[in-house]
Amino acid sequence: MALFACSSDDGGGGGVAVPPNAVVITETNARDIVQAATVGGAAIIDLIPVAASAEQAPSASEIIDLVVDKVKSVSNLPDLNIPVGEIFEIPCDSGNITVNATETATSASGTMTFNDCILSGFTLTGTISFSVSFNETTGDWTVAISGNISGSDSTITTTLSGLVLNQTGNDNTQEYSINTYTFALDYTGGGGFLVQLLAAIVGNEAVTCPRSGVILVTGADNTKAKGTINGDGTVTIEYDDGSGTFVEVTEPVPGSPYPCTDFFI
Repeated sequence: MALFACSSDDGGGGGVAVPPNAVVITETNARDIVQAATVGGAAIIDLIPVAASAEQAPSASEIIDLVVDKVKSVSNLPDLNIPVGEIFEIPCDSGNITVNATETATSASGTMTFNDCILSGFTLTGTISFSVSFNETTGDWTVAISGNISGSDSTITTTLSGLVLNQTGNDNTQEYSINTYTFALDYTGGGGFLVQLLAAIVGNEAVTCPRSGVILVTGADNTKAKGTINGDGTVTIEYDDGSGTFVEVTEPVPGSPYPCTDFFI
């Protein structure tokens, strides 16, 4: 299943509020803001107002990928010899995950609580609800998660509040659609923003860049950044200074649109 790291419903963020420590989005940082909402990486360094280095701070996509991997690991419970419909634990590198799951022949659902669970060098804490289904005949699958989860390294904590992710796809064609992707992100020391979709992200797992989709990020003072995925392998970045009007950015040079590979890996 493809995760670039990202509700196509009403664009209202599902009731999730912009975090109180949100950054002000400008033409200068709009591109980096959208990148931090997708792959994260070095773009977040300039967005976190703390003195310590943030190179290893967990990005939103890293946290979501780790959670989805664990959801997938309980989607076929008999293979793990785990009692269905009971509470059990999954070990982490340190700490554990408490799972309460119910399984059918084609689906699994329940809750996961991450108890100081160390995975890939990050400490995860929080509780999410999940559901996953798969049709072996058609290859169709769905994955949905929701809840609140934090990931920490030795310096920075990245918190995703009101996380809602829904993906559908097909293993035979490798087509996928990220239908819902919303959360309020906050870093220790501030620097957060609200992420949501204005249009579903559609693509194929065999291709790095999706074909279409629109990501909206909202910061302080109603400032916004918008990333529109184009079919030619680029992403158009626009910003709104709070006036309600989006303008395509010219910074950093050469200006929008930027290569899709800046945002999807």
